[in-house]
Order: sequence, then structure tokens, then C-alpha cells
Amino acid sequence: VGPLVLKAQNVLLKKHLQRQASRLGLRFDELIDSSQKAPQMLVAELEQPGVLEEISAWKEKWPECFVVLSVTEPDKELWIAAETAGADLVANRGALPRLVHDRLKLLQQGRMLVKKKVLEKAKPVMNQGDGLIGRLPDSTEDPIAVFKWKDKVCAVRDICPHAGFSLADGAFDPENGTITCPEHGSRFQVCSGERLRGPADYPLKKYRAFENGGEITVEIEQDG
Repeated sequence: VGPLVLKAQNVLLKKHLQRQASRLGLRFDELIDSSQKAPQMLVAELEQPGVLEEISAWKEKWPECFVVLSVTEPDKELWIAAETAGADLVANRGALPRLVHDRLKLLQQGRMLVKKKVLEKAKPVMNQGDGLIGRLPDSTEDPIAVFKWKDKVCAVRDICPHAGFSLADGAFDPENGTITCPEHGSRFQVCSGERLRGPADYPLKKYRAFENGGEITVEIEQDG
């Protein structure tokens, strides 16, 4: 098993996680050594300031690292924001040590924890120029909308984090690549997922998308 990293403030949580790891002959380090190979698991707390930005950076650098977040409050949209940033597992603080123990056992068995990626075909939308070009309403994850903007093909979760309305039905601005929720006016950038205007509080989950010979595909994570 490769490096295991624990970035948590709560003393009790750290104690329980180290205990679960030690039962398997493992231990968590509390610092990331950039000179070492990529960590196989990284555990942090969702309430820590700036953690969503950190997760995105970790996943960009270590796509095969299994990122775990503990939460103290069952806020559904905050959980979605964590998953959007790249968290592989989000769980409440009390359940987390047992769940981590189970994942560590799988690592010792040589199992991959990060979900494999597959391509799913989107339904094309007739559109000249920039804007909505495809939809995946029945993906194995959430509904997904595919946009073209300045020769880039981008896909995002087609659910506004504010109240759950379809963003694909909103107005697209070709100047800055934004989509506006048709119901309450939240605005997002379709290639970064960034929230630019509320009332929504969180960004959109984004996906890699491709267009080849008129066929539009989106990269989806599935259990191995």
C-alpha cells in the first residue's frame, strides 16, 4: 500500500483513523511529501477553509488518489460540491473511520479504489455555432449537458445546485461561455463549472467531453 495522508484538525477523528489503519499494519502521515510517489488515499475535513480548491488541485496532480472527506452536517449540496471538486467518498464523521478501514482492506488486496472511466454517447442537439450541442439525460450519474464554446467541448451536470432545474434549458452567452438557470437566474461557466452568480452557492460538476465525426461522448466514472 502506498502513502496514506491525513489532513484533519479534529483530534478524535485523527485518533480513530490512525487506530483503524494500525489494525491493518498501516499508518497515516500528516504531511504530503512532494518528493514521494502519489498517495493512495488522502483524508480531510470538508469544513476546513479552502478544502474544495485543494481537492481539485490534488485530483489534478494525483488522479488515482482516493480522496475522502468527513462532514459534520448532512448538507446535500455541500456533499455534491465536494464530489464535484473530486472527492471519491464523503461521509459523516462518525461513520468515516469504519468506511476508511474497509477501503484500506481493499487496497491491501490490490483493489483499485478510484472508479474506472467509461465513455457514454450523448444525444446530439441541432445547434449552429456555440452553445448546447448534446444531452445525456439518462447517464449512470446525473443528467449531463454538453456545450461547445470557442472550439472547446465541455460537459457539466445538468442540474442547478440551487433548486434542481435543468440548466440546458437556460440562456447561453457565447461571449463568455456561461449558462443562466431559467428559473432563478444562477449563472455558471460551462467549461470550468464555476458559479458566477447566485442564488446557487456551489459550482457545477464538470466532465471531459469529446466530439468526433458528429458523435458526442462524455467520460463518466463507474464502479470497477
